[in-house]
Amino acid sequence: MKQVLIVHGGESFDSYESYLDNLKNSEIDYEKLKPQKKWKPWIAEQMTEADVLLPTFPNGYNAIYDEWEIYFEKLLPLLGDDVRLVGHSLGAMFLAIYLNKKPLSRPVRQLILVAGGYDDETVEELGSFKVSSARNVAKSAEDIHLFHSQDDPVVPYAELAKFEHDIPSAVVHRFSNRGHFGDATFPELLDILKQK
Repeated sequence: MKQVLIVHGGESFDSYESYLDNLKNSEIDYEKLKPQKKWKPWIAEQMTEADVLLPTFPNGYNAIYDEWEIYFEKLLPLLGDDVRLVGHSLGAMFLAIYLNKKPLSRPVRQLILVAGGYDDETVEELGSFKVSSARNVAKSAEDIHLFHSQDDPVVPYAELAKFEHDIPSAVVHRFSNRGHFGDATFPELLDILKQK
């Protein structure tokens, strides 16, 4: 059976003090407290022929790479022969770091990194998820796609070029008006996931 594992985003800080400072100084957006339609469950609804897995990684608001690695390695034995890995934002960074450090023994069909940061110092919430290299990532996937939008308010568009440099075989999908890909649907991603 086709499996799609989607790794969500989050925030990571350089120190606990930075995390607390962010908690104290960030404002709550009232509209975001209301139920929101997101593309991740929408993908699951659209792909009835596949198992779409939407795990919740540990401590998404103060994520620590080592904790995510432990959790991810518990998921790996559950994956079969027809797998697509999708990482959004911090999830894309996690997959890039992990797969660069520990290439999979059996490549997945697709790896899709959406709006991933790399190492830009202007992005405060990178913490332990700063990418130093993604050169070995291609060893873990038959097909790699990178998505980024020029108007992303969270991750600078320039971060995309760093992934392109490290993974020259990746197919790049550039947008001008999708922000940080927080929409209720994501038809371009769905098309790619249904390709193979």
